[in-house]
Amino acid sequence: MTAAAPPRRGESYRLGLALVTSAGLLWSLGGLFFRMIDQATVWQIVAGRTFFLAACCLLFLAFRHGRALPGVFRRMGRWGLAGACGVAIANTLFMFALAHTYVANAVLMLAAAPLLAAGLGWLLLREPLRPATAAAMAGVVAGLATMVSGGLGTDRWLGDVLAVAAVAGFALITVALRAGRHVEMLPCIALGATMAALFATAMAAIGGEGLTFAPADLFWCAMMGIVQLTFGMMLFVAGSKHVPAGELALLTLTEAVFGPLWVWWFLGELPVPATFWGGAIVLAAIAANALTGLAHQPPRA
Repeated sequence: MTAAAPPRRGESYRLGLALVTSAGLLWSLGGLFFRMIDQATVWQIVAGRTFFLAACCLLFLAFRHGRALPGVFRRMGRWGLAGACGVAIANTLFMFALAHTYVANAVLMLAAAPLLAAGLGWLLLREPLRPATAAAMAGVVAGLATMVSGGLGTDRWLGDVLAVAAVAGFALITVALRAGRHVEMLPCIALGATMAALFATAMAAIGGEGLTFAPADLFWCAMMGIVQLTFGMMLFVAGSKHVPAGELALLTLTEAVFGPLWVWWFLGELPVPATFWGGAIVLAAIAANALTGLAHQPPRA
């Protein structure tokens, strides 16, 4: 009885596209879940959502590896530690960004991630950029400029700055996962979430807030930690093994497109018309990059 043949490179790339795009769709729910929270402070939200993320990742890893779990954490190496720092930074700063600006502004600022991720991928991993990917990045810049042009005169600049800072964390996650693709990298997500949860818990205690949640707020923190983050990160980690770093961040721009739409549909938080025009440009860039990537895969035998 012969063993099943491994997926061909083209099939592997298509699988990566599906996984990473699905991760972006799940992540896009974060702004909606955040807006549903009524009483919890930002530090409490960070602590709650990252606690559920860390718990889910650790349970999954323990089930998968059993007594070998400590060795799995050791094998992730320095790139795993770098990715963990990115997880902690991105998860913390993005929640504060949402607290100080519109969901559309905060989410769409993440469109800058491909530029930094691609640059880090070239600098640290020596991954080349396809001309089509570079062109898609130019489209992303145009879409981002269009989307944020309607809100530049508002007093929510702090949220925009925090969102841009969160982009650095996301780009670091992207490159670290790509660099460590030959080993189990989910532990870096668990470690980063634990770091963020412990730090946020300490800050909540210092501020006198504690970790007393209303039941409804705790539910939405669990939704963010389990559905949005855990499932999204698992899909992203799996997909990152099949797609170059620069393209990973481009594909997850589905988060930037759909994030503002969820809060508009369900809560009536209506972004300016420029958001929709810019979102269309970004979505077109994502689709074009994915299609050209597929076209350049070697033909199947």
